Amino acid sequence: MSKVSKLRELTTRPPTPEHQEEFDKQTADDADDRSFCLLLSAMLENNLDRAIDHWIADDSEDLRKSLYEQDGLLATFARKISFAIVTCIVGPVSRENLRLIRHVRNAFAHAKSPITFATPEVATICEDLVRINIFDPPEEPDQDPNLLSRKRFEVVCNETMIRLSSSTGFKVLFWDDDGIERPIIGGALP
Repeated sequence: MSKVSKLRELTTRPPTPEHQEEFDKQTADDADDRSFCLLLSAMLENNLDRAIDHWIADDSEDLRKSLYEQDGLLATFARKISFAIVTCIVGPVSRENLRLIRHVRNAFAHAKSPITFATPEVATICEDLVRINIFDPPEEPDQDPNLLSRKRFEVVCNETMIRLSSSTGFKVLFWDDDGIERPIIGGALP
């Protein structure tokens, strides 16, 4: 296997639970906006991969590799989003959220000038992100219009990751501010 092939394999290797602590450090409040956006988006894409893998329900490493490799059907975030739409893993609200998140991620990845969540072009896109319910029984999430763009991006990414994980049958544990465990809703995303 070539060095480049090994590097590509590294980028498609599923994360392990041990990686979560490092992800949490790198997405902490003091992380710079560019790093924060890129890592949080990558984590979201990884969760989308797992939901797609669950839907496909084939443990064949050869199939997975052919789908996710450089020219594979699921090689890009945009293609994964399209696949999730076609397979009804995500509905219209989450579809639009994922589309906007992908565009924000691409802006942070490719901008040739400094960029932050306060950059007007980024902030206006983040205003359009819609929070989704994660709880069972369902409750309407607060769409606080005063939520700062970075925080809205973070909250929508996290809610989407929680729902994607739950949709695969993984029991997501969540405790509210009072220390009470809250059940997470499963199934397709809105």
